[in-house]
Amino acid sequence: MNDLLKSKLLLAAGLAFAAHGASADDIRIINANIVTMDAANPSATTLLMRDNRIVSVGNEVPNSDGVGDEITVIDAQGAVVIPGIIDQHLHWNRTAITWGYALHRGEGVYTLDDLERSIRERAAEVPAGEWITLIGRHNHQQFLEDPDDPDSGRYPTRQELDRWAPDHKVLFSQRFRPTPVGSGREDYNRALFTGPGQMNSSAIAFFNAMTPPAPFVAPIPEDGVLSDELSQQVFEWTRANNPFQDQIRSAIDLMRWSHSVGLVGVGDAGGSGFRQTQDFAPLIALARRGELTVRNRYQIRPVASPAAAGQTGLDALRNVLSAAPLAESQNCAGPEELAGEGLHMSRVGGPFFRNMGLGESIGAPTPESIAEAAVFVLRRPDWSFHQHAEAGQITNIIEGIRRAVAVDDPCRIGTFAERHSSMEHLNDATAEDLANMAELGIGAGIQAVRFLFPDWQYSGPPYRAAVDTPGLNFGFGADGMFAGHGNPWTTLQFMVTGEAHNGRDLLKSDPLGRGPQQITLMEGLRGYTSGAAWFMREEHERGQLKVGFLADLAILSQDPFEVDVRQIRNTQAVLTIVDGAIVYSDGSLYSIN
Repeated sequence: MNDLLKSKLLLAAGLAFAAHGASADDIRIINANIVTMDAANPSATTLLMRDNRIVSVGNEVPNSDGVGDEITVIDAQGAVVIPGIIDQHLHWNRTAITWGYALHRGEGVYTLDDLERSIRERAAEVPAGEWITLIGRHNHQQFLEDPDDPDSGRYPTRQELDRWAPDHKVLFSQRFRPTPVGSGREDYNRALFTGPGQMNSSAIAFFNAMTPPAPFVAPIPEDGVLSDELSQQVFEWTRANNPFQDQIRSAIDLMRWSHSVGLVGVGDAGGSGFRQTQDFAPLIALARRGELTVRNRYQIRPVASPAAAGQTGLDALRNVLSAAPLAESQNCAGPEELAGEGLHMSRVGGPFFRNMGLGESIGAPTPESIAEAAVFVLRRPDWSFHQHAEAGQITNIIEGIRRAVAVDDPCRIGTFAERHSSMEHLNDATAEDLANMAELGIGAGIQAVRFLFPDWQYSGPPYRAAVDTPGLNFGFGADGMFAGHGNPWTTLQFMVTGEAHNGRDLLKSDPLGRGPQQITLMEGLRGYTSGAAWFMREEHERGQLKVGFLADLAILSQDPFEVDVRQIRNTQAVLTIVDGAIVYSDGSLYSIN
């Protein structure tokens, strides 16, 4: 078995995935710089995993009593080891099922020269004739023609793409475009979920040869430049014509990329236009086969009934929660009416695919709508919600939650704090807003879309204000992978430097007078590990390297605490373990026994 695992360490970089259901020997990591995120035991040099749990963490190699006959020992060679990263709010599954072979490297390059290199590298991996795509995850202005000119960003031309990938079809499609209409706080809370695009000659020929395409796609121009409207048409066509097995392959490919940066879990926020039934099917299939290795905690969006377009508020909530007790009741004797524990949807599922509540909206962002919806949700056992909250919406939502709490409701089951509900994005949240959320037991989910789209919001994100608010549960994410990037290390660099992709300051000078909003890397990692686990109600077993916790961890390619802060985003994993099994290796570490 040790020889087999040694082969895994050497060759896992070439594998699409490693099934978490496979049996694993005990694994011990030694000579490591372990950042545990456990306040009682913040650092260590060795740890031992058995099955899928951590059984010891310390500074001395324990004896082998109780250890299996075969144990794999991995010498970390002084590398930093962290708990597996959890993105608290990421539209992961929407990216998992997108068209073609994703250009994962492309989201993290910022010059045309680096983009050319990433396309050529991907073309060497992808079968000839297939699609190479970057759908979302980028801003077309990030690819600088002149590295010294932050305004020189552009897509490559058709001719450039033809040279860089002559044997493949290439498609770029930006899926997010901020539309500020003024200069005030309210004016920036707008966006379109589409954007420009670009194709090479082979991709143009593919679409222009269809007669007629369904859904409709207008003729692609000779230069391959896609307007927002044409880019949207192409995107809708790919959604409608993407074979299920290709979605499975794409999801596996995204798992591998995720593990290559140490990402092991996501709070999956679905997304605009996301179909909550068939679009989850590839992940369900992988979970049933024991091949899903990113822990997906998905949100359900309250939506209108197909027979009643435009339903909102309680009517939309009933479409999701109608099976829960008390759905129609306005008066009741109390929770004792419930048989047993009632419906606990957030606990239904397996270790890799499970619901985390409702999102991204339980109602319109008015005090009246939020209060009505919150009362309704609190009458259903165990449901949580994760409410979109920006600009002036923030105070309205807080007021609505206050009103719901103030209702003397005999039907209420538990509290908000027990549900681990949250408000999301929060770019313009003030210190007072965050303190009110802490008092109400509402978590603060804060994301980093502004890194790629500096003009998306007026201010924020308020990282420092959140970290400094006593009693506030906070978690961090990217809000990619359509609206923005998905790499947690890109977000962590943004938190530390305060700089957008083009170097523009977003966090040092705060227009709301909250003071500089940068935080330390350690604070950022807390929000990406133990903090993020709270939102999934799994802080008791995830997000820390601690005895009894799940064996999810990453060994890093560099010490992110020691490198230049503008190099943090270059951090990768050399080895990632999920559920006690190796799911990714770049081949640089060996088993020493």
